[in-house]
Amino acid sequence: MGKRPIESEFERWEKIDGVIYDMTPPPSSQHQAIVGSLFGEFYNYLKGKQCKAFPAPFGVWLDEENDIYVEPDITVICDPTKIHKKGCVGVPDLVVEVLSPSTALKDKRIKLKRYRLSGVHEYWIVDPFNQIMEVYSFSENLFAEPQIYGKEENVRVALFPDMEINLGEIFN
Repeated sequence: MGKRPIESEFERWEKIDGVIYDMTPPPSSQHQAIVGSLFGEFYNYLKGKQCKAFPAPFGVWLDEENDIYVEPDITVICDPTKIHKKGCVGVPDLVVEVLSPSTALKDKRIKLKRYRLSGVHEYWIVDPFNQIMEVYSFSENLFAEPQIYGKEENVRVALFPDMEINLGEIFN
């Protein structure tokens, strides 16, 4: 357990509140297709803008001093000073996690709490099995009910009010 996440090239880990989480097995093709489609939407929208989107594997140090390290499926960062060679150092603006059987509980419990407490503005949890998306908007560390979207709905991105994503295209 002495390895730090950044020191290993072949294993993927996250460290949240002092607990190290193994990120194996690798995600399914369905998971990766959804990540790819969503990332493509963000990438195209953000061309020429200050904010940048990064797909996993991309390290995010929510709290570098306390070594809180995660690898979201998609990370959107609007403060360029947080983008470093090793990844994001600081709190990103928007984070997307696509559920898989091995990570669902961690994404919906541990990461939800950590992202809220860290100051992430928006957290999206995508459920490929039920074809729904939960969108959490955090304001001053308050927990609010998520907006739930179905596979035939459009998601409006709170961070970018003129951006809308058609979930029918994402889940196909």
